[in-house]
Amino acid sequence: MATKLVIVESPTKAHKIGDYLGKGYTVMASVGHIRDLAQPSQVPAADKAKFGKFGVDVNDGFKPYYIVDGDKKRTVSELKSALKNADELYLATDEDREGEAIAWHLVQTLKPEVPVKRMVFHEITKNAINASLNNTRDVDGNMVDAQETRRILDRLYGYELSPVLWRKVGPGLSAGRVQSVATRLIVERERERMAFKRAPYWDIVATLSAPDALGERAEFSARMIALGGKRLAGSKDFGADGQLTPDGFAANVRQLDEAGATAVASALKTADFTVMSMETKPYRRRPQPPFTTSTLQQTAGNRLGMSSRQTMRAAQGLYENGYITYMRTDSVTLSQEGITAARNAVSYHFGDKFLSAEPKQYATKTAGAQEAHECIRPAGSRFHDPDELASKLPGDQLRLYTLIWQRTLACQMADATGSTATVRLSAPAGPTEGEAVFQASGTVIEFPGFMKATGEGRKPKAAAPGAGAVILFTILSGMGFVNDGALLAYSLILAINRPIEMLVTSLNVVGDAVASICVAKSEGLLNEKTFNK
Repeated sequence: MATKLVIVESPTKAHKIGDYLGKGYTVMASVGHIRDLAQPSQVPAADKAKFGKFGVDVNDGFKPYYIVDGDKKRTVSELKSALKNADELYLATDEDREGEAIAWHLVQTLKPEVPVKRMVFHEITKNAINASLNNTRDVDGNMVDAQETRRILDRLYGYELSPVLWRKVGPGLSAGRVQSVATRLIVERERERMAFKRAPYWDIVATLSAPDALGERAEFSARMIALGGKRLAGSKDFGADGQLTPDGFAANVRQLDEAGATAVASALKTADFTVMSMETKPYRRRPQPPFTTSTLQQTAGNRLGMSSRQTMRAAQGLYENGYITYMRTDSVTLSQEGITAARNAVSYHFGDKFLSAEPKQYATKTAGAQEAHECIRPAGSRFHDPDELASKLPGDQLRLYTLIWQRTLACQMADATGSTATVRLSAPAGPTEGEAVFQASGTVIEFPGFMKATGEGRKPKAAAPGAGAVILFTILSGMGFVNDGALLAYSLILAINRPIEMLVTSLNVVGDAVASICVAKSEGLLNEKTFNK
């Protein structure tokens, strides 16, 4: 009996979609690309002159030479066998350039004689799959051309750059159009680090205590900002040569050395601190847009300690099992279904007072963003609560899903509001130094708004400090990329956009070997900083 053959990329995706489609459909996986550019050793002798160096004829419009590699021949054979019993072929690969190219290569290799239809969807849910069956299209030739161009650039750049990495970093590394950008960023930052001019300056941080609103002692930190009527020097007062700038000289800033800072600290240990002034301002914080690929990687790194590779592996599993929308996107746009589901979840979990007055839609600000997909959000018209999935998902996927769930709900919630107090305190620093001025600030959240979903918040700090003990410490800071998220954020600042989400994943080893890492250490009583413009 004839059936409809549906081809996807992965076995996990095939199993999930097969459950939704049911009888009459055979769902199989191509397991990624079924053919690729030939390696030079795989090019036949008759074509060596044209394609032998790159698998690309650079003298004839960069014409590629494709082959079905040995490990894919069995897959192709199985797909051809299944196609013989099918009356329609559905190509259900991802709706991006890579997925479109996989679909095109399947057509070119399988040479189907039955109707071919392209299914596209942004999430793997029953409704989305059924809707895609009724809204098929042809394979998009423009997207295929774009992917082919990227693949050829990978080969042309990679065959020249990879040997450099083998010599300078380690054997076995590969590079292409994406890794070449990452390598350049790291090298440029390393050159900046090598040209770094150290210029020490010292400041003092006091840990004070005062009664809070309940009469209990509360500790807070205050930083010295002036001494003897002169502002303390900071990083903005120094130039790239490590010397004070003309503005710094004009402002007559005070640059403390170690001996001077030690003497001031000793004098302050027994001094009484007196409030000079206090200023209170309204505080408002708006929720962030829903996740794109890059912001998901950065946030997962900062909050969950996950590398970009770990994040994308967990996101892939969540997408293929129908829990989140497609995870490779530079768009912050929420569909109407997503907005409704998010607002319903906020109302259910936190109450209507935590909803924003109107549904929120966000605009992508990244230069060059293509916005081919919706943002990353929980899939479906009703979001799974993280508690529902606790027994179904591996730990890393559950943590990542919870992060995505929180961010999506938060983007439809009200702003957090409160007040920020800034207090200035003075204390005698000895007969020769005069008065030392310290500053501290704190925020009191009166209405948490979206923070109710994300779990963020700040504890209120005392606004009326009195005498307290001084505790001082040292932090030595350098420069460099602290982690792959920092490298990704820096690349976005430079407007290096897609496919930048692959950059840090594909260059982890290079980054570890080449990039300088910021160092923090604790060494005694005073605060010395080194900096670079």
